[in-house]
Amino acid sequence: MDIIDTDILVVGAGPTGLVLSNILGAYGIECILVEKNPSTGKEPRAVSVDDESLRTLQAIGITESFLPLVSKNYGSHYLSPAGKTFAIVEPQLKTYGYYKRNGFDQPELENILLKNLQKYNCVKIYFNSTLTEIINKKKSIISHISCKRIPISIQSKYVIACDGGSSAIRKKLGIKLTGLNFNERWLIIDLFETANKFRHTQVHCDSKRPCITLPGPKGIRRYEFKLQEDECENGHCSKAFLSELLSRKGYENNASVRRKCIYTFNALVADKWSQGNIFLAGDAAHLSPPFAGQGMNSGIRDAHNLGWKLAYAIKYSNPNILKSYEIERKIHVWQMINISILMGRILAPKSIFSAFFTRVIFFILSLYTPAWAYVSQMKFKPKPYFSSGLIWKSYDKKNNKMIGRLFPQPVVEDVNGNQFLLDNLFNNESVILIFSETPEKSIKRDVITKFRKKGVLIIGVTPEWMNPVPADFTIVRDVSRLLSDKNFINYIDRAFFIRPDRYIASISALNSFESFFRITKTFQNKA
Repeated sequence: MDIIDTDILVVGAGPTGLVLSNILGAYGIECILVEKNPSTGKEPRAVSVDDESLRTLQAIGITESFLPLVSKNYGSHYLSPAGKTFAIVEPQLKTYGYYKRNGFDQPELENILLKNLQKYNCVKIYFNSTLTEIINKKKSIISHISCKRIPISIQSKYVIACDGGSSAIRKKLGIKLTGLNFNERWLIIDLFETANKFRHTQVHCDSKRPCITLPGPKGIRRYEFKLQEDECENGHCSKAFLSELLSRKGYENNASVRRKCIYTFNALVADKWSQGNIFLAGDAAHLSPPFAGQGMNSGIRDAHNLGWKLAYAIKYSNPNILKSYEIERKIHVWQMINISILMGRILAPKSIFSAFFTRVIFFILSLYTPAWAYVSQMKFKPKPYFSSGLIWKSYDKKNNKMIGRLFPQPVVEDVNGNQFLLDNLFNNESVILIFSETPEKSIKRDVITKFRKKGVLIIGVTPEWMNPVPADFTIVRDVSRLLSDKNFINYIDRAFFIRPDRYIASISALNSFESFFRITKTFQNKA
């Protein structure tokens, strides 16, 4: 049997596998993507895409085609059993360049990601291909694939399991999942067109019949109902039962059903995310309750974190960089799972008393403006933060509050008056960002040249009140004031070393940021 050689084998062409393959393609890394199904997914499993995921899709270069298909910036209205609204959460902040909550159609996203892959000659795609055996050797991995019933073998440096919650690779490796299993059954009903034109999520917090209804693009709407033990036995729900549920909550008597299914959810995380040069990502590594809409989004975070590191590991022969993947991602995954469990308890209170107590808590919070702003602007959503991994703490404790965090993405303006999002300048490489009124005076030409030779970009950003000037590197102005308000302006006259995934690796004063050469050496494993 002939053996096909590649750098990386990605197993699973869901959102995580497709995003990861696109990132690898952008770096020119040879990659093979295999998927057991005959095409990308046809069912809209995930329906919510957040600002962090959109930023990753921006890095891939597909937001221009994807955003017109997205239902942007919807909030959540929480309703009592009587149907009265007791809390409204409608976040308006665009810290990372996009709104925090957006509805989308998963098949459309997967089609766009697949189409984008076709521009990379270094990426090959095999559908109708099932992994049957995997042999993890010291210097390579041999994967046996049944491709349209024809056996093939693929030899690769790395294998990434993006093959879902029932991951065959995870099971073959004997990696266990730890966490909670829930016995609750929920019915999902996706409708093509609905009479309910409300543009936000409606959360019916009812101990007798918890329900959530979410808006989507083009009139699509999802309903999720908690089922009782004796309902829809053997997975079958009668048409009359569906009609009753919908008419009770959404007034949908003659709606066209796109998809319906019954699921139970889990809160599980793999004990370890790698074995040798085989890595888990997305649902293969973690399973989250659906109530925060973070299952797919967590997988996309995995793909961005792992993608650039795999590229650097191959490009610079630096496998040690991959040790940080699980260290950086696992803690945040658990944080998102815990917030999802909490939101599920609000949606599905165990009793009338607990439901009433929840409404009282929301009322008390609404009386104190800072507390209500924390809730209504979704500031409770855990922001990804690395306390360890590929980061370098500063002697200045104030700097350490930002190191390991995702850098904000303001709208910026260049010397010609063109306005765009900051990341459009990044090119998926490491960046030294100089935040100053006069960035052009902060770095010498020979230092710029040294960093450029190592593939590190230099970008200057001025606060809102200072116009940029022509220089040996690009300088832009912070138009949207994200960096110029009271929460960030204390970091003026600082240099930020920003990783390819937009996280801050280190911060330095302007007179000492040449220490960033050490970070570059660690990333690239060479002087």
